Amino acid sequence: MPSLTGKKAIVTGAGHAKGIGHAIAQKLAAEGADVAAVDLASSAKGLEQTAAAVRDRGCRALALNADVRSTEEVEAVVEAVLGEFGGVDILVNNAGIGIGSENFLELTDEDWLVTLDVNLLGAMRFSRAALPSMCEAGGGSIINIASLCGLRHIPPTPPSYTASKFAVVGLTKAIAMEFGASGVRCNAICPGSVDTQMRDTVMELMAGDSGMTHAEADAEERATIALGRPADPNEIAETAAFLAGPGGSYITGAALPVDGGMGVGL
Repeated sequence: MPSLTGKKAIVTGAGHAKGIGHAIAQKLAAEGADVAAVDLASSAKGLEQTAAAVRDRGCRALALNADVRSTEEVEAVVEAVLGEFGGVDILVNNAGIGIGSENFLELTDEDWLVTLDVNLLGAMRFSRAALPSMCEAGGGSIINIASLCGLRHIPPTPPSYTASKFAVVGLTKAIAMEFGASGVRCNAICPGSVDTQMRDTVMELMAGDSGMTHAEADAEERATIALGRPADPNEIAETAAFLAGPGGSYITGAALPVDGGMGVGL
């Protein structure tokens, strides 16, 4: 029997076919979980593709729109999932954003506020909304998709992004400590370079800023990774399924690098 049969999951930031959220939703379904895929209304087409991929694996799926910056929209999603699925066993806070300059003095207040609102407070809002039902049911698993930038700063990442991901790791540990006695585990996955649409954008920016070609920027980053390549989103999804399932039953408060041995940053 698949390891997550009968479990109900929410995955945010699941509206990009090449993204980590899409891969995690598919993997959780492959392990038997019903999945509510969540993203902005502007990602409706991709969200439906994610939901369809879940249904293709024989599991129930919901495609729900929400801006993680809105408490009301977040709470509405959780209520909808509780009403349709009857519970929330797994929450994957994957929605994230990276904006602004790599130079600290060039970042605006808006860059900081939006980054923290999405990356940190979005995870906080969904966790806050899901925790009461998890505690009432006797447990659950919250998985925050942080970043290797939540463990060290890696130029040319905007400092605001680094700070937000360090904060996500801190949030993870606080939730793990407070709710462990209620059977809730909370862990963070800290990916390095992942072959997603976000990486494509970063490579273009690196190439533009340095005068390199896209291929040269790609090669430069690969040279910093022991395994010589970025992760496939499915490799991050495998880690999420492990942490959500029985194999991760005694893991909580961890910030797990899944980075292929990426050795840059401070």
